[in-house]
Amino acid sequence: MKKYILLLAILLASCEMPVEEPKGSGYWIAEDGNEKFVNASDDYTDIFKAWVEAHNEKDIDKVLSYETDDVILELPDGTSIEGKEAHSQGLENYFTLDPELNMYWALPYVGVNNAEVWIIAGSVEDTNTEEGKQSRLLMVDAQFTEDKLSRIIFYEKARPSSQN
Repeated sequence: MKKYILLLAILLASCEMPVEEPKGSGYWIAEDGNEKFVNASDDYTDIFKAWVEAHNEKDIDKVLSYETDDVILELPDGTSIEGKEAHSQGLENYFTLDPELNMYWALPYVGVNNAEVWIIAGSVEDTNTEEGKQSRLLMVDAQFTEDKLSRIIFYEKARPSSQN
């Protein structure tokens, strides 16, 4: 009987499943080699959604509360806004257009090697201008540092006038 118990113990010890490191997908040329990515926690999606909703509420302090002090926003026209103070001033101007953002997709992801967390998301932005209601599609790549937005890159596409 002791032999069977010993044999069973040896079999159980040898049946350990190897831990497989996440391989990831995608491609990014990084300083320390090529980076791959895996899905990040939807906690980052929730943070980003709250940041978007703060824009819809036109609450500058709330928008800024989701950002690092040295946040960098890279706008579609090539200009950059650096820091919360500059972003606050930009938001005052932006909110005069009575913007409404309607997020329709988002995917948080994290680098396998460097552990940088990003989100890519799409929204429809409607604004009111002198020419009337304008609508455009926005895509955002945003980086998180310590659960706050630290770098936000905007891309835009005008919607066809039949969809405005």
